Amino acid sequence: MGVEAVPIPESLDGDRRHARERVEMLARFRRDLASHTVVLKDLTPLGARIESVGPLEMDEVIALTLPECRPMIAFVAWTNGNGAGLEFVHPLPDDLFAELVSQYGLTSEDPARA
Repeated sequence: MGVEAVPIPESLDGDRRHARERVEMLARFRRDLASHTVVLKDLTPLGARIESVGPLEMDEVIALTLPECRPMIAFVAWTNGNGAGLEFVHPLPDDLFAELVSQYGLTSEDPARA
């Protein structure tokens, strides 16, 4: 049984409840007994896009640990090659989301990080 890559429609951004913030941060990704370091590329209070992860299945349950945070449970919302979109079971608190974006957000004023 293989994992089917699902393209991410660009039109989804217009239907989002929260704007995606471009970030670049390392996080710990855990499924079953295996734990890996992944790179978060986008973040909202409701989910994230990760890279550097092997094949995943839709609706798979994983644990994600963001910097200086406790592990959180998420579902795989989509998968595309080496990346995946995650939906958090519990949204990030507003203050934590703002702090993570402040520390790890990529801005157009910082071309070295873009």
